[in-house]
Amino acid sequence: MKRVAHNPDEIIAIVNENDGIIGKATRKEAHARGLLHRESYTYLINSKKQVLLHKRLDNHLWDHSSAGHFPVEQDYREGALREFEEELGIKLKSNELNEIAKERRITTKKDRKNDRFFKLFLVKKNIPFKNFKIDKEEVEEIHYFDINKLKKLLSSPGKMAGSAKYLIEKYILKDL
Repeated sequence: MKRVAHNPDEIIAIVNENDGIIGKATRKEAHARGLLHRESYTYLINSKKQVLLHKRLDNHLWDHSSAGHFPVEQDYREGALREFEEELGIKLKSNELNEIAKERRITTKKDRKNDRFFKLFLVKKNIPFKNFKIDKEEVEEIHYFDINKLKKLLSSPGKMAGSAKYLIEKYILKDL
């Protein structure tokens, strides 16, 4: 079966206030009903202190290096590794992921409420552009941003996904 980017019918874990799994639902149902669930976010920073971002195909906004929901049977780290490989075509080793944060965050849009725990991972590694094999059904383009270009992007309304802006400003800028 062909994988569908951002599949609304993907089954994800529903969790309690302590992040313990209490059930499962589709991604669409979790967002429609505001069910607490899990996501992972990963940022790649190279030795030139440039962060890799990808532009999403669905909304044309710059976003995390990789991110997403993950199947109920996976944990945050496994989900982060899978998303990195699916979106960017790079298979990382588990020990290359450095967990730098875990938070609960709620965002609301007119048709959905995204109530989730997330873990944020940082990868410090040099990966040349030619090595990436992006998922063209999900990723429009990728780019390494130095701190000056990143700050310019952050100050440009309508160019970056809200969660990426939040995480970059709170956690990632200090590593650049």
